[in-house]
Amino acid sequence: MTRAVLRRIIAQASWFPAALTGLAVLLGMAILYIVQPSPIVRLDWKIYDSLLPLRAAPRPSPVPVIVDLDEASLREYGQWPWPRYLVADLLDALNGYGVAAVGLDIMFAEPDRSSPERLREALRRDRGAALNLDSLPHSLHDFDRLLMEALRRSPAVLGFYGRFDGTSAAQDIPPSVTCIERSSPGAIPLERSLPSAKNAVPPLPLLLDTAPLGFINVAPDEDGIVRKAPLLIRVGSDIYPSLALRSLMLAMGSNNLILRSGPYGLESVRVGQLATPVDAQGSVSLPFIGPSGTYPYISAADVLRKTAPPDALQGRIVFVGTSAPGLLDIRATPLDPIYPGVEIHAAVVDAILTGNALGIPPWTPAAQLLSIVASGLIAALAFGFARPRIYLPVAALLPAAAVLISRRFFTEGLFVSPLYSVITVAVMGASLLFLRFWHEERQKLILRNAFSRYVSPEIVKRITKLRGNLFAGEERELSILFTDIRGFTSLSEKLSPQEVVNLLNRYFTPMTALVREHGGTLDKFIGDALMAFWNAPLDVPEHPARAVSAALAMQEKLLTLNGELQAEFGVGVRIGAGVHTGPAYVGNMGSEELVNYTLIGDNVNLASRLEGLCPQYGVGLVVSGETMAGCGEAFAFHYLDTIRVKGKSQPVRVYAPLRREDAAARREEFLAWEEACGLYRSGDFPRAAESLAVLCKRFPEAALYAVYRERAQTLSQNPPEHWDGIWTATRK
Repeated sequence: MTRAVLRRIIAQASWFPAALTGLAVLLGMAILYIVQPSPIVRLDWKIYDSLLPLRAAPRPSPVPVIVDLDEASLREYGQWPWPRYLVADLLDALNGYGVAAVGLDIMFAEPDRSSPERLREALRRDRGAALNLDSLPHSLHDFDRLLMEALRRSPAVLGFYGRFDGTSAAQDIPPSVTCIERSSPGAIPLERSLPSAKNAVPPLPLLLDTAPLGFINVAPDEDGIVRKAPLLIRVGSDIYPSLALRSLMLAMGSNNLILRSGPYGLESVRVGQLATPVDAQGSVSLPFIGPSGTYPYISAADVLRKTAPPDALQGRIVFVGTSAPGLLDIRATPLDPIYPGVEIHAAVVDAILTGNALGIPPWTPAAQLLSIVASGLIAALAFGFARPRIYLPVAALLPAAAVLISRRFFTEGLFVSPLYSVITVAVMGASLLFLRFWHEERQKLILRNAFSRYVSPEIVKRITKLRGNLFAGEERELSILFTDIRGFTSLSEKLSPQEVVNLLNRYFTPMTALVREHGGTLDKFIGDALMAFWNAPLDVPEHPARAVSAALAMQEKLLTLNGELQAEFGVGVRIGAGVHTGPAYVGNMGSEELVNYTLIGDNVNLASRLEGLCPQYGVGLVVSGETMAGCGEAFAFHYLDTIRVKGKSQPVRVYAPLRREDAAARREEFLAWEEACGLYRSGDFPRAAESLAVLCKRFPEAALYAVYRERAQTLSQNPPEHWDGIWTATRK
């Protein structure tokens, strides 16, 4: 095979398609991250949810407390909404307990229709009736004024609702905080960064100037789960804090917020010395350290009756809201699908006070893109160019590293998702492995088509496995078979050259089939000789027994084949075979233009020598002691000799294998042979000669006994000085 052909074969596995595929995957993943499709975003949220337990604190902050308009309060004081004098009484009671701040998660956008003044006006309008309020103290005529006066006495924060739909409208809500902006070079202005409400639903004008304001908006993600809460929004040209943040500011006696922003938007919000990381839109990612009930709940009825424990309220930030399902303020969080909305405000205060708030740093996009590139490049090198044994470690270690890094960041309060790195590794691996599989199958087809003209199918399989490494080799333990037609020279003299070729083809065809049926690899034909081996190029279990079985099957096949050859050519054939098991070097050998998958080594020569011993012992198959040991109990073995073959100094024990049923039929013969052979090996040549003479008379067709009788007689006449029972062969 020419070098040009080899170059064309190797070119099929060029690096260019793998590099192009890797680049396409990287670009696709970068675009996927920029586009942020909804299914991927939802999966990212689930990863965030699974990491939340890493931020679980031993215990929540003792500062936030919830005064609950619960079922017990509604049973005792009536359905909601309560008359506002009850809310005023609740505020006065909380003020009496010495709370630091009260955040009212309640809207007071409309007048109290249960006030006597409102009731008198409604009766006059609807029924033409006059309600006399002279018997009532003037202070009870308007419950909204009672609430106004209670708000002025209390450290309370009123809630309002920012509306982000509809049309913009002028607002009559006064700004309640001073925002000090600290911007780095290139920072995005706050008016472009913060969410901007088109209008708002404020408290009654009567109440606007009595207490600071905080918005109560908390929007869930697209899957309906609350994971973060906005700390700031814009209404018109003014910035307003959330109810939770404004309540904390009131408790700390601060009216100032320090807002730090950068090129990606808002980065942190600071109250006094407490700085909280936020996303670019001013929302804080909540750690949610537990399900509902994580923060203490006190029934509003207990506060009104003044039976609540004083130490449970003194100095605390209280949020007044409801956990009653009928009042529709129930949310879902990653840790609890039924979570009262009022408790989210408590979770915000807790996260700020404990420093447990989660940050999504401004460099997250750059880090995510860098992780996509890094994991993609490593995966491309591993799956596109490395050996298969690298695939599994890389497929396991790269995603594991991304997850571990993400977990480490999360414990430090930063969320950097591992999702895109994991997806990149998966997509890169799938794409490149598919490409490599396609190229490899294409390369195998080319190799098969090219090499099948020169070498056998077994060699093509080996070359394909080595991916074109045509001169690769290795040392393996092999079982090696040589066969040879006896008297082929004189036989061929009786036939024309064409008939000799046809005869060999008829002979080699079934012999080759038997080698393959028994898992062997055909090496070559050498004239009338055949060479095959087992346990290469692939592992063959029990290869000594398979080789011996193939050799015996060849002898048995000749019984039927010779009838056909006699009818067609007028001749029959006899073969001798030798099998030896031992290490040899096997691989593709030859020149750059032509190679042969074959084997070399001393054990190859020994197998050939064993085949040459068949005529000497009058048997059709000779195997070595190593082969016999490798066969186990598969066959019976007839001991032949311990001999030094020509060209070797180490003696070899040789045997003739038989089917076990054949050996059982010759049991008496073999027992007599063992006795005679024992006399021979012990050096008692006269008695050995007598025993062997008896064997020759009983079994005249067995050449082995005649060989040993002649040896014993010769050795009786000229006994050796040092006899070790080993015979040295003088011919191949």
